[in-house]
Amino acid sequence: MRPAVAMIELIFAIVVIAISVLSIPSMMAVANNASMGMMVDEDILKRLSGEIVKVSQARWDQNSLPPDFRPLQIAGDLPCNRPDPLGGSAVFRANPDSSMACAAGGPAMAAAPAAGNLNLSQGIEQLHARGYNLQIQQTGGAAVYTVPVSYAVSYVDATMSAIDAAGAASATWRLGSSASMSPAASGTQTHLKRVVARVQNAANPDVDMTLTFFKSNVGKFAE
Repeated sequence: MRPAVAMIELIFAIVVIAISVLSIPSMMAVANNASMGMMVDEDILKRLSGEIVKVSQARWDQNSLPPDFRPLQIAGDLPCNRPDPLGGSAVFRANPDSSMACAAGGPAMAAAPAAGNLNLSQGIEQLHARGYNLQIQQTGGAAVYTVPVSYAVSYVDATMSAIDAAGAASATWRLGSSASMSPAASGTQTHLKRVVARVQNAANPDVDMTLTFFKSNVGKFAE
């Protein structure tokens, strides 16, 4: 009886070993595909980050004026009713602790387009609702991936409390979140623009990345 049991155990062991040997190529293929997927994701992330650095240098608004690029008139600004403490002609915000010049005499900011034209000389909002393809070469390989990138540009809104006797006020800014990257307009527009960049490849549903950055027009070098 024992030799028969031993024979059955031997046959079972051989079957298990055979299954394992046959599974190794499949497991290696899965691991290789996973590794390639990670490399592609890393390559796309690097390229998208570089693309954002490039487009973030665009003008904030087509009405911003070189060479000083002073802030534009924005509805969310505090009232501009404080004379220049240095006796100049500039006007400052109501907050007595603020040293940021107002834009009461500057141009109004341009209206955001329903769809941009990709002409960044007219402002970064020209990226809105438009897209183009990125050609990305895989690290260590000859494969070249065509990945579409699309943008959504919107103003960051804020609600502000009444200005107190000291000229101070508080504000609540609607920056958005991963669940709501473009929240419904509430309050008045501010000097911040929210720019959401997304890469998604229909041929590869695993490729889906979203990056967000904010751009301000306040300050001489904010353009």
